[in-house]
Amino acid sequence: MKNKRVDLDQYLSSYNEQIGLLARDIRNMILVLVPEMDEVVKWKNLFYEKNGFVCAIVLHKDHVNLQFARGTELKDPAKMLEGTGKKMRHVKIYDSYLINTKQFKNLIIEAVNLNIS
Repeated sequence: MKNKRVDLDQYLSSYNEQIGLLARDIRNMILVLVPEMDEVVKWKNLFYEKNGFVCAIVLHKDHVNLQFARGTELKDPAKMLEGTGKKMRHVKIYDSYLINTKQFKNLIIEAVNLNIS
């Protein structure tokens, strides 16, 4: 069975180029790390699912957040996660440098592992 994917060009058409490129970079990293994840649009955000909600890309005017559904359960030695909700935490991303760090990749992999264990 083929995984669900969003028409990213259409989704990003109303955002500025810089935010669009950042969102593409985050999306590509997620799908490289976990290609079998489903991608859907909910509440105008890109959601990634594997045995339920794992993370979401949330676009803002000057940055992009990667939200983790079970963020309070993630190990975060680099102190990248922000937020005060009951379970959800996010990483604020202003440039693509952060996306390529080992710590960022580890958060994504750990978030997926929480859902499949």
